[in-house]
Amino acid sequence: MGYGLLTLSPDECFALNDVEPVEGAPVATIGAGTGLGECFLTKDPDADDYVCWATEGGHTDFPPRDHMEVELLKFLREKFEQKSRVSVERVISGPGLSSIYEFLSQRFPQNIDSDGVHKVWTEAGSLKGGVVGMNADKDLLCMKAMEIMMGAYASEAGNAMLKWLPYGGMYITGGIAVKNFKWIANNPQFKEIMFDKGRVSPAIWKCPVYVPKTEDVGERGAHLVAYNLLLSLR
Repeated sequence: MGYGLLTLSPDECFALNDVEPVEGAPVATIGAGTGLGECFLTKDPDADDYVCWATEGGHTDFPPRDHMEVELLKFLREKFEQKSRVSVERVISGPGLSSIYEFLSQRFPQNIDSDGVHKVWTEAGSLKGGVVGMNADKDLLCMKAMEIMMGAYASEAGNAMLKWLPYGGMYITGGIAVKNFKWIANNPQFKEIMFDKGRVSPAIWKCPVYVPKTEDVGERGAHLVAYNLLLSLR
């Protein structure tokens, strides 16, 4: 995913804030889909190009931000048989969205649409997260599940910016961002949560944040690496 960022043109990205990137500064991405990926890129001092560094950021701890998310954390601990913590990927991903809906359906059974969305979700197998996402505009529990996941997504994006200070650009990638574009681009709360880092918030105010409109960033990155490798062998 990281190398794919180098192939994006400005018109392929939606800017969440009006900040100019710093030339040569670190670049980072966080991308949710089947799981949650995070990586960053730094300028190669020996070449006029960037080097991508993989991480396991998606497996850091999920940090609840309110009482509802504390309850969600307890639910996920039991579901995945964890004593003390769960990965943030258990919340920010397609399967995570399904787990949030499952939690809410148990917490608020009176709001279940038994003959509609809930029945489809029950029978969807590995596609349960997609069912929740597709119904987030019309089903109360699906909407709440999406709100919780997007809030966690925004918070984790801010956490990633604190770690790597990507003044060259922070990119929110992955299938969930593309398929649910309006929940990020047209949602003031997403930006508010992302930059809400207490006394160190000013450290990330100068990070430009983008949402690519294309879903093939990962494939582009693989193509770029393969192409550069081929050139190096000639």
